[in-house]
Amino acid sequence: MAITATVQSIGKQAISTKEPILIFFADGATAAIEDIAIIQKFTTPLTGLDVQTGGTLKIDDQSYTVAYAGELVNANLTSIGHATFYFTAVPAKPMQNGIYLSPATMPTIKVGSVITYQP
Repeated sequence: MAITATVQSIGKQAISTKEPILIFFADGATAAIEDIAIIQKFTTPLTGLDVQTGGTLKIDDQSYTVAYAGELVNANLTSIGHATFYFTAVPAKPMQNGIYLSPATMPTIKVGSVITYQP
């Protein structure tokens, strides 16, 4: 079952031209986190959320394959709406809260963008 979220805000330091990483949190994050994160609001219930390696993640019309989903991803998304998207090859020691996406191309993201998590 697909789970969707909508981007509510993008922190001043959330998008870097040097680091191919996007950090997501749910509504209610602290001000310090809001500066470095993209705030998402889930628009469908999180029941059945299961991001896994081999799944699909969409940001608006851009579709990505989940090259690796860390073991903490689903628990963190369910509890605090947090995940870190990496647009890089999976390293030897990947982050356990990370979702590594292929192709390794950063999307254009804006307030109102829709993120779709699909198993």
